[in-house]
Amino acid sequence: MLDVEKNGHILELYIKTNETNSLGREFFRKFKEVLEQAENDRSVKSILLSGRNDKFFSNGFDPEIFVGKNLEEIKEVLREALGACGRVLFSPKPVVCAMNGHSMGVGAVIAIFSDYRILVEKKGRLGFPESLIGINFPSTAGTVLKDLVGMKTARDLLYSGRGLKADEAVQVGLVEESATPEEVIPKARKWCSQFQDMAMESVVGVKIALRDSQRLLADTLEKRDVDLLAQAIASSNGQEGMKSIQERRRPVFT
Repeated sequence: MLDVEKNGHILELYIKTNETNSLGREFFRKFKEVLEQAENDRSVKSILLSGRNDKFFSNGFDPEIFVGKNLEEIKEVLREALGACGRVLFSPKPVVCAMNGHSMGVGAVIAIFSDYRILVEKKGRLGFPESLIGINFPSTAGTVLKDLVGMKTARDLLYSGRGLKADEAVQVGLVEESATPEEVIPKARKWCSQFQDMAMESVVGVKIALRDSQRLLADTLEKRDVDLLAQAIASSNGQEGMKSIQERRRPVFT
């Protein structure tokens, strides 16, 4: 589900769920627990997040957690999922996301919530396909995306649902750099190495300065994000979108 390895001052986390590294409720619970522990461990100076899969960093939500569920059940799952994602965004420890393959949906949200991003060349795609499966996009994640790439590029990415190749993602500022499969983890560790000898108080202070405006917004939008996303998923079109993922076909919306 989530492999945890300590590598000196780096806490390395590797997603390992299924053939597409889709994310379910148990993953988000474990993910949040590990991030909470890292926050209180002074020996951890940075966090490296990647996947144990040749093709996928994460293909997003596991549709099983939503199909056939009522509105309140969906809200309950989303509170846990978005809460875990928020731990990445507001972690006092810098997070480096090493995307070893496709990063879509909530997998891509986790990536943009990280402080640094590397995307594997050729086979890797980074995108937000929510519009293609009939659901909406959380406002907090939308704000972070706009901060990274600007309003126009964020708009185009969200409406089209298009996945960007590594060179395209670098060009628009969505990731810091691309890498071959062999380079992804070494390059991520190099980004982490800059924090090894820094005073943790400085690192935490800088992270707060960079994220506080987003934290205030996230606190305001948290309930609205859950409510609107749950309503979209519970709708007939949202359920059709989730079923289409399960059945590996194009959705047919009404």
